[in-house]
Amino acid sequence: MNQLNQLSRRELLRLSGLSLASGLVLAACGKQAGVIDDGAIARLGEAPSTTALAEAEVTDTVLLRTAASLEYNAIDTYTAALGLGVFTGDLAGATEIAKRFRDDHQAHADAVNSLVRALGGKEHRCANVRINDLYITPALSLITDDKNPNVGIDVVALAHAIENLAAQTYQGVVELISDPKLRADAIRIGQQESRHAALLAQVLNPGIASMGPTNDATTGKPNIAAIPAAFGSQANIQLIVGAPKADGTRTTLLLETPSLNSLIYDSVSC
Repeated sequence: MNQLNQLSRRELLRLSGLSLASGLVLAACGKQAGVIDDGAIARLGEAPSTTALAEAEVTDTVLLRTAASLEYNAIDTYTAALGLGVFTGDLAGATEIAKRFRDDHQAHADAVNSLVRALGGKEHRCANVRINDLYITPALSLITDDKNPNVGIDVVALAHAIENLAAQTYQGVVELISDPKLRADAIRIGQQESRHAALLAQVLNPGIASMGPTNDATTGKPNIAAIPAAFGSQANIQLIVGAPKADGTRTTLLLETPSLNSLIYDSVSC
């Protein structure tokens, strides 16, 4: 999961020498190759003048605005799913689920934006553009491909991934918000996203075998279930959708929670 932190955009620029090949971060200052004795950096020609970027501090307001944006990602996803008209046959019940969950996300968005207003911030009432561009739009394109025979179940899989993404986002936000009361409000919404995900998981894989008590096949002793972390896993969310390829595999998308370049900073508007 991409960790949210308190770096400003100016600080990020100073760290932008990250080498993907070696994993080494080049120092933003100090002696390097190309630095002459008087401290001036050797260069060819004159560098053009630049305009300093505005500070982009990660505050409680920014974190909550980002959470609100994901609620609208979910709202838009359910609206798109309902518009496809694919919830038929065994998936007929998914229509009412999608409508209910869309209403829940609207209520969540309203609640989070009320917290933003209470902090003196500007509410955010549209989807996170980067999350749309990276995950949702590509997924819907794969799902609605004419060659895909699994449109209905793939739509449910996308909704399940978005619910998990929202839940993980709230889990990450809880660790960063400075106001204890806001943390409590955030996790209450996050647990509702988790409940949505659990129900959709049952649509994708019906039954209670994986949820009820089980015994070890060798020893006959009860298996022990444990929560893997303080709130749950925040690993990449794997989404497999679309028409089968020539080798029978399908496209895999890896969804991650918002990072520094996809937060809804105070300067971001709909």
